[in-house]
Amino acid sequence: MGEVLDEAQLAAWRDDGMVVCPELIPAADVAAAMTRIKALTAERRREVILEKDGRTVRSLMNAHLFDETLGRFVRHPRLVGGARDLAGGEVYIFQSIVNLKAPFTGDIWQWHQDYPTYLADDGMPTPNCVNVLVFLEDVCEFNGPLMLIPGSHRAEAEVNEVDRSTTSYPLRGATAATVTVQAGRRGIVAPKGPPGTVVFAHTNIIHGSGPNMSPWGRTMLSLTLNAVSNRHTGSRRPDWVVLADCTPLRPLAEGEPVAAR
Repeated sequence: MGEVLDEAQLAAWRDDGMVVCPELIPAADVAAAMTRIKALTAERRREVILEKDGRTVRSLMNAHLFDETLGRFVRHPRLVGGARDLAGGEVYIFQSIVNLKAPFTGDIWQWHQDYPTYLADDGMPTPNCVNVLVFLEDVCEFNGPLMLIPGSHRAEAEVNEVDRSTTSYPLRGATAATVTVQAGRRGIVAPKGPPGTVVFAHTNIIHGSGPNMSPWGRTMLSLTLNAVSNRHTGSRRPDWVVLADCTPLRPLAEGEPVAAR
């Protein structure tokens, strides 16, 4: 039994490379975070990434650094504790991204693994790193849910060329051949649920999402927590994209509100 996750969940992590925790974060904390995200994404600053149309907000980078409420949200004890359970010790914030799939115009995320980028571009030694994915709006089958291939965290980390043309966000995608092989073994899952649901995902698992053709937004925090023992060195990406500070993350007390005082 860990701080947050039980033995069955830890076993699922080992087997599947992912754990889904419905409504792990209280509604009041999610609402406080969403209020700030809406305000911040109305600004035009370098941390606000737009879709290819030049109008729709795609992502908000590392907002915990300049917003007090989001700075407290990423320290939620259930997020930090769950990541520590899976990483086997102290963790630090490698990166946090709020991904917004806007109604009708939210674009795809190609099939990819995160670790190849962390390895090739950021100097992360091993994939002992946890992506903590927090649903900040309802996720359903219609609004571009995140899709993951269970068990694919065991696949080779494929360092492919950076795709700079498919969307406005450059990434190293997985090949169609790799996705076909991995999906053929265990299938594809698309977790759905209300705000506050959390998916803990292995950094090497293959995942992606389709466009949002629905009238409902799908906002999700992707908080990447790396093991302190696995600290990265010499990232080639800008410091507002990948953080250089490897200080262990100190969680809030259980029940402490995240809204700025």
